[in-house]
Amino acid sequence: MKTLALFLAIGATLPLGAAEPLLPLPEAPVVLVSADPSAFDRALSGELRKALTGSLGAEEPVSKGLRQTRVGVKLDEQWALFAADLPLSWSEISAMKPTALGLALLSAGDLEAVLAVRTPLAQLPVTLPAGEARSRNGVAYAFVSRGAGDERTLDRRMGLAWARVDGTLLLATSERALLLALDRAAARQGYTSFLPGLVSARLDLASLRKDRYFRREFLFAEGLEGTESGVLLCALREENGRLVEVREGQAPQAPAAPSWSVEGRRVASAGWETGAKRFPSALRRGLLEPVPVPAERPVGSLAPLPDPNAAQGERYLVDLTRPVPAAGDGDPAELPRWAAFLEGLKLEGWGWEVGADGSRRLLAKIPPARQAELVELAKSTLTRRTGAATASAESLTVGPDLPGLAWARRGEWLWLASSAGQLADVPTPAASAGLVRWSRLDLDAVRAEKGPWRDAEGAAYEGRVRPFSDRILGLLGWAPKTTSVSVERRQEGDRFRERVVFASR
Repeated sequence: MKTLALFLAIGATLPLGAAEPLLPLPEAPVVLVSADPSAFDRALSGELRKALTGSLGAEEPVSKGLRQTRVGVKLDEQWALFAADLPLSWSEISAMKPTALGLALLSAGDLEAVLAVRTPLAQLPVTLPAGEARSRNGVAYAFVSRGAGDERTLDRRMGLAWARVDGTLLLATSERALLLALDRAAARQGYTSFLPGLVSARLDLASLRKDRYFRREFLFAEGLEGTESGVLLCALREENGRLVEVREGQAPQAPAAPSWSVEGRRVASAGWETGAKRFPSALRRGLLEPVPVPAERPVGSLAPLPDPNAAQGERYLVDLTRPVPAAGDGDPAELPRWAAFLEGLKLEGWGWEVGADGSRRLLAKIPPARQAELVELAKSTLTRRTGAATASAESLTVGPDLPGLAWARRGEWLWLASSAGQLADVPTPAASAGLVRWSRLDLDAVRAEKGPWRDAEGAAYEGRVRPFSDRILGLLGWAPKTTSVSVERRQEGDRFRERVVFASR
């Protein structure tokens, strides 16, 4: 199961043949199809191959981090039960000389799935357990062990049932899932490649977002709160020596996104985000109050000195180590005015940059008539934090001329940063027809920050999820030659097409 889930990690371009036979996979929230497993096998190397063949070292950061999470512990336990009936890895699957592969994940919580392997071999190179002989629609199948899809159980979620039908081996983690696949085979229904590519996938977004296991384990808000709806199709392929992921789906029409050049400027990452939901947080956490979680009510309430005549409590001393009483929940200070100001701007999106030196820049369409109000609000925030702020024509400073906030106007656009020097060469954005969002990321810059990332996320232990340390940095280790990632989404009406390009040395 965890081996096959890594099919989404790599791919290459293949033509989508109209006569490609259907794989009798049942309907499911997640369906993956590989049209050319032999090409997939040729593309595998390094840590990816080790992951699929089950030969990763115990200290490999991605697998180690996964084992320290709740879902990882469950997967290890359940895979051990499944492997006791049928040891299975990419090595055994590849030995079947498959001409097509498919995987349908019916339930993440129950680990209920069906693997379909189309093979020309009459004699398989793996020994399938005999189990109990049963039949469906005149097709014989073997029931080996019950899974959670058959009967809710705490000790075993991944059962095993299998059948061979029309040149396809069907392996299921529940009898129920296998019967659904056999019914699809009898009806001549199923799936083929969704998009051209070595590996393609179909995701039912509504079903996934309702799944509590998906919601709990998904690390980033976009997958849970995004505007995308319906069915998302994606595929991985190789174009001109570069790995490319394409995505197609449905989303409300978004306004055009501006773009700008980063050539000749020391920019580690940049992008444009549709919508204004996260702009207030980015402005506050990135520039005005650069701490991970700034307080919602930053001004503490004043508590009266204890009454020396009171029967209880501290009569003569004030203990400064004690927290403010629960009744004193603090004051929001200027934050409500910030909220009203940003709401009045009606931003349709915002841009961002992170310099190679760690500098942060934000971009928004702020009319010149509202600029003074923004500066005044920023001065209020900086004064609250530092005691005093001094304004000039292009910046706010605090203390002994330390950077606070700087701005640079480019037509209708306003760039924001900590100091004026960080805005010296910012360009003027220009709209691009059909483009609604984009981003660029220098992975070498990310690799250079691996130490601070690990320090910021703390030590690893069971139950703790460290998205950057355990997963992103680990995956970068799987792709040592990949130097950058770029994303572009273009939209026409309510349909979008997105490309993720992985550039390599």
